Amino acid sequence: MTLALESRLPPGERICYGRTVMPPYSRHLSRCLVVAGFLSSPSAFGADPVGAENCRACHPQAFDAWKDSPHARATASLNPKQQKDPSCLSCHSPDAAKGVSEVSCETCHGGGQFYSPRYVMKDQELARAVGLLDPTERLCLKCHDANAPSVRPFTFEEKLKRIDHWTETRAARQAARTSGKQGKSRTEGQR
Repeated sequence: MTLALESRLPPGERICYGRTVMPPYSRHLSRCLVVAGFLSSPSAFGADPVGAENCRACHPQAFDAWKDSPHARATASLNPKQQKDPSCLSCHSPDAAKGVSEVSCETCHGGGQFYSPRYVMKDQELARAVGLLDPTERLCLKCHDANAPSVRPFTFEEKLKRIDHWTETRAARQAARTSGKQGKSRTEGQR
C-alpha cells in the first residue's frame, strides 16, 4: 500500500515510493526535498506563466483589481506603431514571448507554473521557494523609471496604493482566523 508523505504516521510505519520503502519524513524535510527537486531543474529559474484566468480561480478580488487597472490594458494603450516597438513592449508586454500580451499577475509575481497549484499556495514558504515573488520597488522601477514617458514621477508608496489587491483579502483572512479562535474559546468554555 502506498501512503501519502506525512509526519503523522504511527511510529514504525514506513512510506512506500514505488518499490522503495522509506521511513516517514518530517514535513520540513519533505518541503526541502520538493524545493531541492525544483531547484535542480533548469526550468525552475524561468517558470512559465499559467495566465491571469488561472489566478482568478483562487484570487477573484485580486483579479478584479488587476483587470480594472492600467496594467491589464498596457499593450492596448500603445498606438499601432508602438505595439511593434520592442522598447515599448519590454514594459507594456514583457511576457509576450511566453504568450502573455499584457502586464499580468505573473509579470509581478513570477511565472506560476510551480507555485500555482492550490496545495503549494497554501504553504507560503513553499510557494516562495518555488517561484512566487513579492513585488518590490526595484521590480517596478524596471519600467517605471526616469526614462518612462510619464508626466508624473513614479512614487512607489503612492502607486502601490493604486494596485492594492491584498488589503481586503488579508483583512478577511484575519477576521476569519479571529472568529475561528473566538468560536473555539466559546466551545471550550461550554465544556
